Amino acid sequence: MLRKEYDHIILLAHGSPDPLWKQPFESLYQQIVDVYGEDNASLAYMELTSPSLEDAIAQLDTNVNKVAVLPLFLAVGRHLRQDVPAQIDALQTEMLKIELLPPIGEDELVKEAMKSVVANHLGKV
Repeated sequence: MLRKEYDHIILLAHGSPDPLWKQPFESLYQQIVDVYGEDNASLAYMELTSPSLEDAIAQLDTNVNKVAVLPLFLAVGRHLRQDVPAQIDALQTEMLKIELLPPIGEDELVKEAMKSVVANHLGKV
């Protein structure tokens, strides 16, 4: 069942100055936009690349009140414990609530996909 818990979701990747590094994230974002539309999703980067989280928030339509930030990270590290929550605190307003979701690597579907990739490389499919 599909749920509409948020007005908008921001996919947050780490960032790199290498333009080739961005391609998988931009491809994923484009697939999501193709299904859900640009009004429902954005892509932002933690550092070294634009758009930043601040840029993505600034581009939101004024009718967006509840935003989820979905880190495209495998695990929680310093960025997700300290840096991103501080950014969110600075960006959140009375009219705009921003929730930091767990990193995508903690999702059971992603864990199963990674396990399948490893099994495939081991010839145990």
